[in-house]
Amino acid sequence: MKRKILVFMLAMVIASVCVFAVACDKDVPKGAAVPEKSIVFLGDSIAEALIGPSPLSERDNYGYYALVSRANNYRYYNHSVSGHKTSGDMFGNTVGGFLALLEREEETATLMKTHIRQADIIHISILGNNLLQYDLGLLMMEVADFDFEAKYAAGETLINLLHDGGSATRQSLDVDENGEHRTVQFTFPDSYQDVCDIVEILREMNPNAKIFFQKVYNPVVGGSKFLYPELLDALGEITDDGRFGAEGTKITTIEQIRAVAQELLNHLNGMLDEYLEEHPGSIYILDANKAFDDYVKRDVRDGKVYVGEGCKGADLFFSDWTHPSNVGHAVLAATTQAKFEELGLADANAVENYKQIKIEQVNRMFAEVEGFNADAAIASINAATTFQGVTDAYFAAIKGYLPKYC
Repeated sequence: MKRKILVFMLAMVIASVCVFAVACDKDVPKGAAVPEKSIVFLGDSIAEALIGPSPLSERDNYGYYALVSRANNYRYYNHSVSGHKTSGDMFGNTVGGFLALLEREEETATLMKTHIRQADIIHISILGNNLLQYDLGLLMMEVADFDFEAKYAAGETLINLLHDGGSATRQSLDVDENGEHRTVQFTFPDSYQDVCDIVEILREMNPNAKIFFQKVYNPVVGGSKFLYPELLDALGEITDDGRFGAEGTKITTIEQIRAVAQELLNHLNGMLDEYLEEHPGSIYILDANKAFDDYVKRDVRDGKVYVGEGCKGADLFFSDWTHPSNVGHAVLAATTQAKFEELGLADANAVENYKQIKIEQVNRMFAEVEGFNADAAIASINAATTFQGVTDAYFAAIKGYLPKYC
């Protein structure tokens, strides 16, 4: 009997820990308004923000889910799961994934279904693994080279399979130690239908919440891990037809290669546009792809946007070149905030609240760093008038300084 009681108590403790892990509410400061809106974050590792924010102990100060929520005084819950595709996961499992999580009938210790039913806002990042967990180089080749794509029946091209689901094999561009090309397996979920099903299930659970889908950004700039030598060689043999750069030239510049990746992402992100066109007003789209591209375009050298190694755009990415960095998360937060302001969902004091988050970090992590001028940093942050302006002021101030963590 005692053993049963002990097991029961342990189960209750574990359940409580699980709830705490997803119920990421910060304590409401004394005198602050009680949160009036509830927001739930769903999807993959980008939304989960366990990879990217650095150090992990600052996740609630750098992850976009927390920045948006805290600035707007929302009650927030993060139920995202690393590795999830729309259906299936990055480990090759064709069952499970985000859709299966939503379809589960029973509630869990994390109270995901309860939080979804009670949410005013549902924020989703889910399409990334449908693309980025495969051989991006082979996908880029089929986008860049019509002759390469023409080797396969129309319904078997990787681009069609990306949209409609299905399996195919290709020969790798690189070779193994024996000089042999590997067989690369692609098993895509039915991405577009999954999006349709995801929205339908969420609407059954919560007919009134505003649903936001976040587009996938372009991770290809100079130095990206996706640009392996064999891919660069293969692209360099293709004559540009004018879609990526100067017509008649070989696809060799980083600008052209980034444009190839962008066309591939247009196919992926286009599914959200397609859904919205077929279901007007049903969802809202957060254009993270454009936001990242706008940030990349800030780096102008000799009158031209620079996307080579060491470019400003590289600041957006974590060391794995897949997940957003602290800067990337801040840009995603600003993108969401702009849409919330447009729709009247933003707290009137959101920018001021965001300033306080950054000022607290300055005082706690940098004020005692030798050579760092905390007063100047705080003055710059306070002078900002927009969410992105606060981000720019904060990261400009701390650039080149190593924080002291408490």
